[in-house]
Amino acid sequence: MTLASVALTIALWIAVLWLVRRQRGRLGPHASALAVRGYRLHTVAAITATVGATWFSAWLISDSLGPGWLHSLSLPAAMVFIVVAAIAAAYAGWVGGP
Repeated sequence: MTLASVALTIALWIAVLWLVRRQRGRLGPHASALAVRGYRLHTVAAITATVGATWFSAWLISDSLGPGWLHSLSLPAAMVFIVVAAIAAAYAGWVGGP
């Protein structure tokens, strides 16, 4: 389980960073200020959600092995990051994101 969690987390980071870079390319060189703000907020939301997923993966890994403090810290941290990502994504959609 540990190796699979680490591999999935690495694959998730690669996919998110690739998609964020691809999204920037679709924005165009002469994008409006609102479109740029929406892009930045969507990027913040994607990175923050990925950090939350990484914390959740750390929670899964530290359940069977690892220090107890990491296990008790990981789940609340994951939930906070995921909630912040949802708020940022909602605000980006409201502002006029992609």
